[in-house]
Amino acid sequence: MASVKKSKVDLYQIRSESGSGSCAWADIVLVLGEKSVSVMITSDYGSFDYLWNGCGMPPKEFLCGLNFDYAMKKLTNYKLNVPDTEKYPDEIKERIAEALENECVTKEEASEIQSELLEICDEFQYSRELLNYSLYNHSSFEKIFGDSEALPSATTINQKAIDFWNDIWVHFIVELKKEI
Repeated sequence: MASVKKSKVDLYQIRSESGSGSCAWADIVLVLGEKSVSVMITSDYGSFDYLWNGCGMPPKEFLCGLNFDYAMKKLTNYKLNVPDTEKYPDEIKERIAEALENECVTKEEASEIQSELLEICDEFQYSRELLNYSLYNHSSFEKIFGDSEALPSATTINQKAIDFWNDIWVHFIVELKKEI
């Protein structure tokens, strides 16, 4: 038999007129322990959550001291970085230059392959999976990439996380500091 315990939580409803959109909003729920805190967030930037089991200090003070990288890595379940397909063409050009330098391809082949691979980048720039699949299935895959580890892999910080931090989290922390 399972036990059920009803508890009260702190709910912060944040509505910001100065957000990246017309009105940034978030509902932040805190389940506070003596030295632990569970954070659950629903917002127009997505959902974020994390449980800090042993924050070593009062939880609201702990939250006020978090920096962007640490907090958002945890709140995004370590998915803070997202593929940056805009940088993939440069990575492909580098791989082709390496293949040319290692004499895996001729100058003429390199030029033709580069043109074909850059077309693939243009066509599938918004889908990393389709892009990688197309590159992997290209007839010159082995000459240029060798294996899937060498496929383009540039990343950038998720813009939604940055906007959430600037439009919501900063205001939330100001409120917490008032309470401390």
